[in-house]
Amino acid sequence: MRTFLILAALFMVSFAANAQPRLPLQPMSMESLAAFDNPGGNWKLAGSVQSDRHIRHDLVVSPGTGILVNQPSEEARTNLYTNWTHGDIELELEFMMPQGSNSGIYLQGRYEIQLLDSWKRSQVTFGDVGGIYQRWDQSRQQGFEGRPPRLNAGRAPGLWQKLHIVFEAPEFDANGRKTRHARFARVTLNGSVIQENVTVSGPTRAAGFEDEAPTGPLMIQGDHGPVAFRNFSYRTFGSESASVTDVTYHEYHDEPLEEVTWNGLGTPTLTGTANTLQEHIVTSTSPVAVRYEGNLHIPRSGTYRLGAALGWITGDPHWSGHSIGGALLQISGQNILKHAQNKTIVYADTHLEQGVHPLVFSYHKAVGWGPPSVTLSIEGPTIPVQALLYPTQRPAPVARIPVATSNAPLILRGFVVHKGAKRTHAVSVGNPGNLHYSLDLAEGALLYAWRGPFLDAASMWHNRGHDQTVSPLGSTLTFSGVSGYSITADEAIKFAGYRLNPYPVFTYSFGEASLEDHIQPHSDGTGLSRTVTLSGTTDASVWVRAAVSDQIDALGDDRYAIDGFAWYIEEAANAVVLSTKNSQTLMIPLNQDADQAAAKYLIVW
Repeated sequence: MRTFLILAALFMVSFAANAQPRLPLQPMSMESLAAFDNPGGNWKLAGSVQSDRHIRHDLVVSPGTGILVNQPSEEARTNLYTNWTHGDIELELEFMMPQGSNSGIYLQGRYEIQLLDSWKRSQVTFGDVGGIYQRWDQSRQQGFEGRPPRLNAGRAPGLWQKLHIVFEAPEFDANGRKTRHARFARVTLNGSVIQENVTVSGPTRAAGFEDEAPTGPLMIQGDHGPVAFRNFSYRTFGSESASVTDVTYHEYHDEPLEEVTWNGLGTPTLTGTANTLQEHIVTSTSPVAVRYEGNLHIPRSGTYRLGAALGWITGDPHWSGHSIGGALLQISGQNILKHAQNKTIVYADTHLEQGVHPLVFSYHKAVGWGPPSVTLSIEGPTIPVQALLYPTQRPAPVARIPVATSNAPLILRGFVVHKGAKRTHAVSVGNPGNLHYSLDLAEGALLYAWRGPFLDAASMWHNRGHDQTVSPLGSTLTFSGVSGYSITADEAIKFAGYRLNPYPVFTYSFGEASLEDHIQPHSDGTGLSRTVTLSGTTDASVWVRAAVSDQIDALGDDRYAIDGFAWYIEEAANAVVLSTKNSQTLMIPLNQDADQAAAKYLIVW
């Protein structure tokens, strides 16, 4: 199904950074091992698992279901195969690796994405986590091909890691001759794209099959080390696609444009017919409205996600309160989605039966600046994101403008987007050793921490730098963004500047007291050490808010797992977990019996 990448690429260009959420993938039940073919004795189900990151191959299993566990032994160390097969597939799963462990996911049982405890490695190869494993030449007794990940996005042992794979199966002609190699279109680990458009000419080493075929089962390597999996979900793709045919279009230039979109009123200045939506190109740079009528062909009954993007509507607050455009999609006489003012994208889900459905798509552009840039997309049970209408002229993607660190901390002020909101008082700190973070100075709130390259400043420095934002380049851990301090004082806390020591120490004042917040890489590279010191006189109760999460697990020895074992807090002496109806908070008191009090903890991921 080779329209997949072309159409997905067009879609991603049109929607840029504000990507439309995808339809949910099909979950694979882990209530039993029914999805697998003859699982060996090393495979079992568990209700929970836990691993001490300091102990090699440590994996403690609790009874229950929902988690797939491999615990190989000398007697049982078989690979695991699904009893279903796939060709083109999108696959998502989470895995937990103990210290020193090794496994792998084989697409079609033949092409491996390596799973390995590669935590903290500065240089990675095809054999590290996220690598596409090399092939093996038996005659020469050596490996070839193989592709290392772009960066080491691996997490610490005992943490859950998320893997997302988009894979294209090899193609064959009617005589069985291969006409196209298998390809990993995209592999994402813990939110970082680590492989993209990588061709594999044949089965990788230790594959379950030596030949190649249009389909094959998913295989999980079971003969190396212990590993746990959960939240398997996938979608397989076929050759079918949706389409719009028998199109009639109408352009309006002299009418009230909103009336055309919302009520179908007006007299068109131009009318014509086309085979598809894409055949009609609007060239007018003036305010314009367009109405399309056609037939939408749906290949299979199911839930479909329709999305629309109007390129001149970017969410710029300058246009807040002004209607500069809109769009309305109707299928079989029903309103499916409405593109309201100042929204970047809109989407809606609807059930559509296999067959032909009357479609009406209208939009208006109330400002000039060039021809309208419009995308209309569809995604369904066996089809990926597909553009039914897309801009014929698209701006070239802006290349990254990387900001690199050296042998001293680097501080860069710039807006940071966190959970969809722009933080305007943010600072990003790049450190030697490639452990970095972003902090909201207004509240002392950690936003992100990451390993690897420092920042992409393209949206700040390219052209006019419209967004004025910077983005982490490494494997990123996202925090709650809540203030790092809890103070019961009448005076509001105020940011008072920072000094270098040699790492930045951020200062805050309230009344006659002050806080100094010192965040720096831990000496052994495990994570970021944070020390908050209270000085001066105050009657307020002062706490350090180390984490806010839906789930905080106490592990003993002043250690905690945060966000369901997504990251750790360690060395948090005297910490307590406070629970409310909606969340939990890890708090560390600042003891005021002395003239100077300090709270310290270590962030590990």
